[in-house]
Amino acid sequence: AQNTLEKIRSLSQALHPVMLDEAGLEPTIEWYLPVVERQTGIGISYEKSGTPFPVRGDSAVHIYRVLQEALNNVARHSGSKKARVRLHFANSALELEVADSGTGFADSPARRGLGLVAMRERAELLGGSIRFEPAAGGGTVVKLAVPREAVSHETQEMHA
Repeated sequence: AQNTLEKIRSLSQALHPVMLDEAGLEPTIEWYLPVVERQTGIGISYEKSGTPFPVRGDSAVHIYRVLQEALNNVARHSGSKKARVRLHFANSALELEVADSGTGFADSPARRGLGLVAMRERAELLGGSIRFEPAAGGGTVVKLAVPREAVSHETQEMHA
């Protein structure tokens, strides 16, 4: 029973880390990437650029889950042992990019799974866009762009 409880807690933490609510998106990503490296053996380079702005709770969850799914796809489907994650705080948007140098997508878009559908739905919920593109030299790049006003604390009242 204790082992099952620990597995459930671990799964719950992976799906929505308490850290997102307590520390925010950036520290949660910085914590999560080494966890993925240890679990999958994939080397992940991380780059953050721009002037950071706060990202509100629900938006942070959606962005985090897109990152999780993109890295899960790298681990399960790409065959790549390296990935690159880029978080860019632009003046008008938050951009997240996950790239690998693996096998890329199959030619048939009809074969795309539920994970891609879920990522697209999360982007739409945030008023943003997501693209799945071939990477130069092989592999795939996932590009999420979300308008700053849709995710930032600065333009919304904070709840006490």
